[in-house]
Amino acid sequence: MILEIDILAQDFGDNMTTIHITKKIEEQFKLHGENEYPHECCGFILGHFKNKESYGLEYIPATNVKEENRERRFLIDPQSYQNAEDTADEKGLSVISIVHSHPDHPHKPSDFDRDHAWPGFSYIIISVQKGKAVSYRSWQLNQNRESFIKENIKIVEEKK
Repeated sequence: MILEIDILAQDFGDNMTTIHITKKIEEQFKLHGENEYPHECCGFILGHFKNKESYGLEYIPATNVKEENRERRFLIDPQSYQNAEDTADEKGLSVISIVHSHPDHPHKPSDFDRDHAWPGFSYIIISVQKGKAVSYRSWQLNQNRESFIKENIKIVEEKK
């Protein structure tokens, strides 16, 4: 059974130049990638958009429900995505980034990533080498869906 869901990424999320995340979010997604190794991890960053930039406030890990080839692919259950959207709505936020890891591969998007990504989101990819998160990068898919562009990441202080 294939479920089809509509995903609405806000237009002003397109062509972002920078995603701002806290050190806590960075630590959470890196640890998630290490804990799920040798399988791909996946999750969401909730936050908001302002002046063509995005600001992450919370990381929500998701379960990779892919049954085969989890070392090279991830699948987010549609209900998990809906739960993340509902949590964001309750907090007056948006899902601004989808995070996943590449076990024993670089943090560069694959053709598969491009074919399954949506314009308007940031995609943080973590390179996990031999169980250790060694690097990560944020990407955005062009509107024409032909390629990803690099997005700047800025680590900011968490507001108390």
